[in-house]
Amino acid sequence: MSLGEELLLTDIRYSGWANQRLVEACGALTLEEIERDLRISHASILSTLRHIHDGEKVWLDCLRTSPERGPWRLPQGAPPEPSFDALRLSWPELSDGYRQWIEHLSEVELSVEPRVLLPGEVEVSLPRWKILRHVLEHSTLHRGQIVGMIRMLGHAPPGVHRMDFYLAGEGGE
Repeated sequence: MSLGEELLLTDIRYSGWANQRLVEACGALTLEEIERDLRISHASILSTLRHIHDGEKVWLDCLRTSPERGPWRLPQGAPPEPSFDALRLSWPELSDGYRQWIEHLSEVELSVEPRVLLPGEVEVSLPRWKILRHVLEHSTLHRGQIVGMIRMLGHAPPGVHRMDFYLAGEGGE
């Protein structure tokens, strides 16, 4: 495995680990707390978790798409609104999906550029590695917002930084 592939795989493992820690911490909050409109990000912790999860699910579908099939269409309309428990149960499988996807790709396949149809019928082509970096950074951004929301509610958030991941021994795999 090349250094680039190894870095991306570590990024995927880190993101899954951080998502899991955040979901576990949110499980200790009341339903009222995770649904409260805190006027940050997607209003509530639950809505922001849904947004992260939906983004990861949608972009994994894009990454798995074969460019020969034509452009992949970014889903339109209202995203799903799973319960907190449904998110908690499905997230490990979603994280494993990213790990399994990248473990079976070559560096050349990471450079393949699927055509993506965005809202307004705008078509772009981006290398898979750039799409992956986007989704990982998107999740990191919103996890940070949820950490802030947990603090606003008067609770101590979990450590979800990359160094927390490394210090927990997770980055050495």
